Amino acid sequence: MTTEVPEPLRTNLYVLVNRLRDTDGLLALFDFDGSLAPIEQRPEDVELPPTTRTALEALRGTENVEVGVVSGRGLDDLRERVGIDGVSYAGNHGLELYIDDERNVHPVAEDSKKQIAALCDDLEDELAPVDGAFVENKGVTASVHYRLVADEEGVATVREAVENTVQGTDDIRITSGKAVVEMRPDVEWHKGRALRWLYDHHVPDDETWLPLYVGDDRTDEDAFETLPKSGLGIKVGRQPPTVASYRVADPSSVQTILAWLVEYGVGFLGMESLSNGTRN
Repeated sequence: MTTEVPEPLRTNLYVLVNRLRDTDGLLALFDFDGSLAPIEQRPEDVELPPTTRTALEALRGTENVEVGVVSGRGLDDLRERVGIDGVSYAGNHGLELYIDDERNVHPVAEDSKKQIAALCDDLEDELAPVDGAFVENKGVTASVHYRLVADEEGVATVREAVENTVQGTDDIRITSGKAVVEMRPDVEWHKGRALRWLYDHHVPDDETWLPLYVGDDRTDEDAFETLPKSGLGIKVGRQPPTVASYRVADPSSVQTILAWLVEYGVGFLGMESLSNGTRN
């Protein structure tokens, strides 16, 4: 992972145009919190801006384009907040998938629900004295939030409590995000694996599509690292460090990119092949 800030996408749109011209289709995948929607103090307060929803709906309806939302949120919560039919959903970092009206849950994650619930109960008791800390049970994973904790001592207490609670469990691991500590089943599955699964599911065997991934947090690095050289990773914001090649400032900038894709970008799909007479 580099500590250099990626190039701004707005001054490098020619790269996206060239990638679109050179490909048969577009798999456009977006993180939710901090990418499609602005981050709020509490996760239940986050809403998808109406203009972003409209742009996603328009992109979803385009030929040779598939749209997906890949998030750390639980699948049901994610689907309710996005509220668009005909797109792919990957909840809990891809452990839960909803595609073509079918729901799939990783079997190891499904088996971990009771253990996750028990850990959440223990942590709720442990963290009750820490003002601003709260535990979110997402079914097959859990998040312990400390965005509202006022001081570093309180944050350290939260992180130590999670580590101590999970210590001794062989099949639960801890990951970190923006002002959150997460407990997940210890299985080799993440947003990058979800990206690869969605690509294999949606893209015909005899075609090559551009995989585009937009994300803002540490967990999105798994997706950026999984992208092939022909793919395009777009980091939202300047922190944390990233392997993505390009960046945009904030969710409002993501909305602008979406609008550009709908109005102009998808029109470039396959133009290079068409000019060479290689497409039917």
